[in-house]
Amino acid sequence: MTKTQLSILIASLFAAAPAFAQGADPFITQGQVEVGGILTDSDTRDASKFQEYQDLGNGMLSNFGIQGRNSSSWIEAYGENFGRDDLYFSVRGGMYDVFKARAYTNWMPHDFLYNGLTPFVGSGGPTLTATFPKPNPASWENVDLGYQRKDTGGYFEWQRQSPWYVRVEGNQVKTEGTKNGAASNGTSPTYGYVDLALPVQYETNNAAVEFGYAAKDMTFTANYMVSNFGNGYETVAWNNPYFGNNYDRTYLPPENSYQRLSLNGSVRALPWNSTVSARYTWDQTKSDAAVNPTVLNGAGAGGYLNVAPSTSTFNGDEVRQTFTLAWTAKPTAAVDTKVYYNWQEMQNDSTDVVFCASGAASCGGTFENELWDYKKQNFGAEAHWKVNRGNRIGGGWDWLNIEQNRFDFDESTSNLFWFEWKNTSFDTLSARVKYSYLDRSSNFLLGNAGPTANDVAYLFRYVKAFDLADLKQNRVKLTLDWAPSDALGVTAEYIYKDNDYSDTQIGRTSDTRNEIFANLTYGSASSWRVSLFGDYENVKYESFHRYVGASPVCTTATGPNCYSIDAAPTSSSYNWNANVKNDNWILGVGADAPVGDRWLLTGSLLYEQTDGSADMSAQNNYGNPLPLPNYPNIKTTSLNLKAAYKVNRNWTVTGGYAYQKYDYDDIQYNGYTSTVPFNATTSTTTSYLNGWNAFQTYNANIFYLTARFAWDAALPPPPALKVAEAPRATAPVTAPPPPPAPKPATPAPAPVPAPQVQKITLDSKVLFDFDQAVLKPEGKAAIDSQVVGKLAQVQKLEVVLVTGHTDRLGSDAYNQKLSVKRADAVRDYLVGKGVDKAKIETLGLGEKQPVVQCEQKNRKELIACLAPNRRVEVQVKGEATRR
Repeated sequence: MTKTQLSILIASLFAAAPAFAQGADPFITQGQVEVGGILTDSDTRDASKFQEYQDLGNGMLSNFGIQGRNSSSWIEAYGENFGRDDLYFSVRGGMYDVFKARAYTNWMPHDFLYNGLTPFVGSGGPTLTATFPKPNPASWENVDLGYQRKDTGGYFEWQRQSPWYVRVEGNQVKTEGTKNGAASNGTSPTYGYVDLALPVQYETNNAAVEFGYAAKDMTFTANYMVSNFGNGYETVAWNNPYFGNNYDRTYLPPENSYQRLSLNGSVRALPWNSTVSARYTWDQTKSDAAVNPTVLNGAGAGGYLNVAPSTSTFNGDEVRQTFTLAWTAKPTAAVDTKVYYNWQEMQNDSTDVVFCASGAASCGGTFENELWDYKKQNFGAEAHWKVNRGNRIGGGWDWLNIEQNRFDFDESTSNLFWFEWKNTSFDTLSARVKYSYLDRSSNFLLGNAGPTANDVAYLFRYVKAFDLADLKQNRVKLTLDWAPSDALGVTAEYIYKDNDYSDTQIGRTSDTRNEIFANLTYGSASSWRVSLFGDYENVKYESFHRYVGASPVCTTATGPNCYSIDAAPTSSSYNWNANVKNDNWILGVGADAPVGDRWLLTGSLLYEQTDGSADMSAQNNYGNPLPLPNYPNIKTTSLNLKAAYKVNRNWTVTGGYAYQKYDYDDIQYNGYTSTVPFNATTSTTTSYLNGWNAFQTYNANIFYLTARFAWDAALPPPPALKVAEAPRATAPVTAPPPPPAPKPATPAPAPVPAPQVQKITLDSKVLFDFDQAVLKPEGKAAIDSQVVGKLAQVQKLEVVLVTGHTDRLGSDAYNQKLSVKRADAVRDYLVGKGVDKAKIETLGLGEKQPVVQCEQKNRKELIACLAPNRRVEVQVKGEATRR
């Protein structure tokens, strides 16, 4: 979007506010428009990390938001960063009981490298050309790596025939640019490799249609989706320095198509207050790709080996099916239960390709692709029991079985058991502890691989991938919440997880994680508030390995049976261990303070640190293993300061400063050179690197200034509740009167009951603690009795409007956010009680609609007086039976 287009848009928004208010049924709006600028000064050799996922370049900042409604329709729109690489725009709206719709576009950059160097010409295209050796980077080309993803789409849902509805939606995702890739020069890592700038020209088009029935006691939906993925470049040709500059080939994702059918249903209000839900899906992925009959294997015209594939085209065809059945019940007020079953199956009918079937000797053997398929079954049960007012316990069991045709494991079975206890006996303190134990056992297929310990295949007997290796896991999670006063809140959480792969001989043998999180908040929105938080995580894993410098059979140097971990060590065959550790720290402080009636000052400081290391040891110290102390070490510091000045009711000016510092220390990149080994002028095994991830340390100063115009209005409620009409009276049936007698008049119909609005006001003191948006137990009980109970009388629910309100203590912006959070909390609880989320609209009005005015000087007295303003209102529209 150009700057001119943006100016027109902003002007139209200003003009639209009063224009919408005309007519007999005025369309009332509230919203804001904000425009300003950003100035950035960064000190770095490669700024791609600084702007990896966002556009922080110098230029204009902008955003706007609008909410509006009248008795028949509504609209909400929001947009930001117009004219920038991370633009976002969304508009949704509709007519009550008729339809709702949304359109959006969301842009996101992903930058990998600025000002890099490459020996290739043609980066980002299908052919990368270079003449090797080329050891002098001064003669190389500049290269930037990064792409932009643009997701644009929307939906339309027809609701006129409620509870039946139809919904259609679609979107297009376009990704354009380059990304980093690497390719081996020869057939072994000792021959070096090259960094490649691979083209990204992806386009995915998705479309779906959904048909459903959504009533209070039963829902059913059927959804069909199609997706097509296209790639502008499916292969990249590049000159290989090891094979005499002959063209090698790298394969990129091929075009493919995907389709899915899903059926969902649930029945509620069954005996024991139970609900039964089920889901079935069927999907298929198909693709076609040419199979190259030759591979690069030498220099000169004859450097290509014919691998004689059994087919010239690979046809991918995978079909997956899933089925889920769940039953939840509440047999008593104190007991909640759940039982579930999940089934999955993937059938792979793709082409089986055999290479070198007619020339195994020249290829070094026959090779065949592996077509993976699987079946999964999962069953589980859980229950929670409220022992008394302050104690709740729960437990469960989850069983998972996988059958597949993987080369190393063909079956795996897991059993997970867990127990949980929650205590809320004290008004100011709650605690929760959960323990789980996982036991996984898998059928290993390579236990007898290799004829003898002198054959390389014998080593496979020991190697087990940790994703399916036998495992015993213990996990503990402890949570504490303490709120001794309205001004102070403390939360702490501890997580411990231990994975034991004791049956694995080569591979990961164990890993452990410890994490501690704590948060402290002190103060109140009406004066000042400060928040402190910290998180520490320690992760370590141990692994066992064997090095053998011979293939495919043992030699005199390695000694006999060199592929056995029990063989005597030599300098060419030995066992070694690795112990990798990562310590991650996050510390932060944030504060906000209103100054008078017009100023709001906010600030935050965040520090993150990652310390990675690896310790290695080997038999007889063969290979001279060295510790890696910085693998990697990362430090990030972020400072944000902001001041907002409220000029008047409509205008606010905001200015801010941000400082970011990122230090990256990794032994893999320290002493970086573009060629490895450095300046090897004639070697065909030299590696050529473009600088990706090597120079990303940066310091940045960011300044911004914006002006915001906001207008407020009391939005009208949704249309009134429609009450079911009483039966009309009919004329009495009488015998035919004599001709002269007049016919009796038909009685007038009974009057139709006047439309009503069901409006339920919930006291925020019951729902939430002061200055909080987390539902309290008594708040949930109030919603159950005052809202859920009344919804049970609604035969045809059409819309539920949940509106959050706050008192005047605190800034406008803070109270607006708090009111939205409170409305969302009530919405989420109603959804958990079975109310269709699509029928619920939420709105936050902050402090705009007070019901009482208070002028007390004492703070506690003022808070108590303003309590009626801290409320949530629920308005229901539907057909109800009059009682």
